Order: sequence, then C-alpha cells, then structure tokens
Amino acid sequence: MDTVVLKPGRAKPLWKGHPWVKRESIARIEEGGAPEGADWVRVTDEQGRLVGSGFCSPTSALAVRLLVAREAPPDPLPLLLAHVRQAVRWRQHLFADPARTDAYRLVHAEGDGLPGLVVDRWGPVLVAQFATQAMHRRREALGRALLAESGARTLVARAGGYEDVEGIAPADVPFALGAPVPDALWVREEGLEFLVAPLHGQKTGHYADQRENRQRVGGLARGLTVLDLYAGTGGFALQALAQGATAALAVESSPRAVEALRANAERAGFGARLAIEAQDARATLAALRAAGRRFDLVVVDPPSFFPRRGPPGHALKAYRELNVAALGRLAPGGLLELSGLIGGVEFIHRHRGRLYAATDA
Repeated sequence: MDTVVLKPGRAKPLWKGHPWVKRESIARIEEGGAPEGADWVRVTDEQGRLVGSGFCSPTSALAVRLLVAREAPPDPLPLLLAHVRQAVRWRQHLFADPARTDAYRLVHAEGDGLPGLVVDRWGPVLVAQFATQAMHRRREALGRALLAESGARTLVARAGGYEDVEGIAPADVPFALGAPVPDALWVREEGLEFLVAPLHGQKTGHYADQRENRQRVGGLARGLTVLDLYAGTGGFALQALAQGATAALAVESSPRAVEALRANAERAGFGARLAIEAQDARATLAALRAAGRRFDLVVVDPPSFFPRRGPPGHALKAYRELNVAALGRLAPGGLLELSGLIGGVEFIHRHRGRLYAATDA
C-alpha cells in the first residue's frame, strides 16, 4: 500500500473521526510497492503515526476517504462486503414489515462504512450510485452482494452528479444486474404508496433520505394547512394529509415529478384536499404573497444551490431569499420546516429572532 503523509496539524480532525482528507492537506505520497492505479492507501500524520486506511481519488478535491482507523489488509473488498451485509441486516431489522414500508435507503455511504456508495431500495429494485472511483471499480462484486443479501431482484446504477470529478466517464455509469429494470413501480413508505421511476426519476427515483422528515412533518400537520415547496413526488404533502392536514398545496416544476405526484395523490384518495402548482417555487411564493395567502405549515426542500467549485456566496444568498419568502407565507404561530441543511442553518443563524414573529418578508 502507498502511504499518504499529511501536512502538520492536518490530522487533527481525522483523530476525532472526520472521514475525509482534502487534497490540500497532503504533504506527499510515499510509494509502497502497490501496482499502478491502486487506490487503497494508508494515511499518516507528519510524524508517521497511522491515522487509518482508505480510498484515494486522484482527481477529486476529497483526495482520501477513510474506511478504517487502523492498519488494514492490502485487499479491502472483504471488509466492504462485510459492511454491505451489516447495512442490509440493519435495514431489514428496521423495516421488518414490507407491507408498510418497502422503500428506504439501504446503504448510506460513510454512515455504513461504504464511502461513495448510496443505495435506495424500491421494493424488488435497488438503485445505486457508485459515486467514487473506488466503488465504481468494485461495483460488480458490491452489486452481487447487495442482491444476495437483500433478496432484491434487480440492481441498477444511476449517476450521482460527481462522476466528472472522480474521472468516471458518463458512458461507464450505466450498469445493471439481475432481472430487467421496470420503467416504474409502486412502492410503500409508511403506509402510503408512491410511483417510482428507477431509471428516470430525480436522483434515484424518490428521496429516500427524507423518509423520517416526512413522517415528522406529517405528525405535526393534524388540522393544519400545508405549503410544500419543491414537492418532488409529493412526499411531505401526502404524509401531512395522511396524518390529518386539512389541505395542502404542492409546488413542483419538473413535469415528470408532477405526473408522479398526481398519480400518488389519486392513489391515496387525496385529490380533493391537495392542490398542485406545476411551476417554480419562487414564482408561486410571489403569487401567494400578492394574494395574501398564508399557511400553518410551510415545507422548504430545495435542490442544492451550491456550485461544485467556487465560493458559496451566491448559493447562501439564494437560500436566504427563498427562506425569507417562505417565512412570509406562514400564518402567525405557524411552523417552518427547512430541509436544506446548510441553507437552513445559515438562515436560522441570521434570522433566528424573526422565526418567532412570522412577519411578512
């Protein structure tokens, strides 16, 4: 294994458990006899003390993603396969009743000791993003292990949006194992059914990582009116209606997502209580302000505004403007749910006093 030696002081966050080494933190790479193109490396601090072992991405700003905080054998694949088994077993334990929920995040990258790998389960179909060179190179073995452990029939790979940074050619992204991939299928999430398009829907077809947030918002929505901005396939609005919201307005600009949203609402029988605006959320907010309409609960779940390269200033400004406009549509004493973590935290820091006033923007 080659050894990545860090600059003085750069190991401090790693000792505390941070999993990433940025390129500018590296002092040098010492060759250890590994074959050309090998990506499995040791990481030490400037004094030669072992920090851990991980995967090196030669073209990425995140140069190393740590896997273990110890010396590791030259071949990491057995360790990765063990992590796959553990991840699948945990989710099968959490979602033991597929009649209620068979749609969820099966593997969550670093959270499951599989940096760069995200897998969502849609019933019998697994949709994976092999987002780093290390995961991409091992996708055949990882994919077969995922199918064997989960009992799913199909696995398909989707682009995660960072393939160019990792040096993965777009033509190399498509990948499938098992039975043919369906164009669409119905899945269950906490008692509701959603139409998922594994090959064409946003991200992996449905935002599985927001499942618990949708449940939480639904639990707060009884007797309230709801505005769901950037609604996607309607997860927040439909969970709110399922748990007693009186009415909801879902706003989504993607024609494909709106089509699925309408189908989901019809399937659940919520047509009379759900209105859908097929346009940009900011345009809807402006129209709602002009009309003086307010809601008891406003959900803001936008896509990322941050550029992959360059300063974040414009993105933070866009988040502030969006969140202030959403705050202005709250009825007095209403609830504002911000799902964009970085933009939401930054907004709360700057506007925490106004969150209690719910005044117009």
